[in-house]
Amino acid sequence: FDVLIGGYIEHRNGDKTAVCATGDLMCSTAISSSYVMKSGAHYAEFLITGGPYIGIVRPMPGLDADSYPDVFDFFDDRFYPDFLAQRTDDWGNSDVHACEYFCDDGGMRWSDWENDEVDYEWEGMESCQSGDTVGMLLNLDEGTLTVYKNNRRLGMMKDELSGQYCWYVNLFKHSADTVSIKRGTLPNSDGGTTT
Repeated sequence: FDVLIGGYIEHRNGDKTAVCATGDLMCSTAISSSYVMKSGAHYAEFLITGGPYIGIVRPMPGLDADSYPDVFDFFDDRFYPDFLAQRTDDWGNSDVHACEYFCDDGGMRWSDWENDEVDYEWEGMESCQSGDTVGMLLNLDEGTLTVYKNNRRLGMMKDELSGQYCWYVNLFKHSADTVSIKRGTLPNSDGGTTT
């Protein structure tokens, strides 16, 4: 995670692959912005503690992290104009600019940064708990985002994806959130490549 946004997050023990929340009831975000997924299939694993949110977001290299010293979330409509100002042709045709999985209850939400959409009824929806490993497969050839829990496929959480994305996590201190990310090998060979 090379970009930290919001005043309540830090790398755990200096490790750039692990982040932890630092402020009570405050949300902050870590982005793996140096790894932009443009095409093909990409699989990553997230070892969780607490109830973080894990997802994909459009790359926004011009977004100034220092401009958001407090609470930060890709679903805070105060920031939508800032996000949309970063739009490039590389974002593709999809209106899904951010999409995240709620580890706490298995829910999902996505946004076009004009209106939030929430869909709690995706097939395979299941919560996670501390110690679980959440796998995510972004397949840009098929336009899908699929979720795994402890190497077991839960289901396709979102479709109609195109353009470029990066991995990210949102953390909250009240649930003692920590997350580490690593490139993974797809458990059930869904057509993904090791990333």
